Amino acid sequence: MRSHITLFLTIIVVGLVTAQNNNSKICKAMLQVDPIIETTEKTHYIFTGSDTTGLNVKMTKITIMEGRTEMVKRRDKNCTKPNILDCYINVMEEVPPVTMNLYTLAGPDVTTEYDTRKEKVQVVRREAGQQEVDIVCTKNRSKSLINKIQKALIAQGYPLTVNGTLDQATNLSISDFQKSKSLAYGDLTLETLAALGIK
Repeated sequence: MRSHITLFLTIIVVGLVTAQNNNSKICKAMLQVDPIIETTEKTHYIFTGSDTTGLNVKMTKITIMEGRTEMVKRRDKNCTKPNILDCYINVMEEVPPVTMNLYTLAGPDVTTEYDTRKEKVQVVRREAGQQEVDIVCTKNRSKSLINKIQKALIAQGYPLTVNGTLDQATNLSISDFQKSKSLAYGDLTLETLAALGIK
């Protein structure tokens, strides 16, 4: 008898949860997010004195010259021309950044013996991974909603046809739009609708 009552209560609870889920307009999903990396400028206070006694200095590796791509002359190893000067060609090469270890101060109020140097550094604002986000439930993805999404994506420059169908081209455009806005991607999220101006 007790097992019958337990089974009956379990069926009622599952039924209520299912009914709540069916009535919900918002579903959840774990979607991929790309890292957000920003370049910011950091000021270093470089100690220029000779005596560090009593000063809170630390050794810091500072980029003193940014990496760059530049045109350089290189000798072509396969060249057979009689004049060696004719064997040099222009090629684009990546020049790595130049760094140097320097004594830095915690701030400008420690001593007057310092110079300042600004360095561009990359800061990770968000790590890559998965994130739980609100998505539009499958049953709520009406033809009218898909039409609005397609029109909004066309206004953003995506080459779509307004047909009210969540086809491959529309899904690819949605994912591309999400990535361009640093949103979670892989499904139709509420934040995507908000970014497209759809209420």
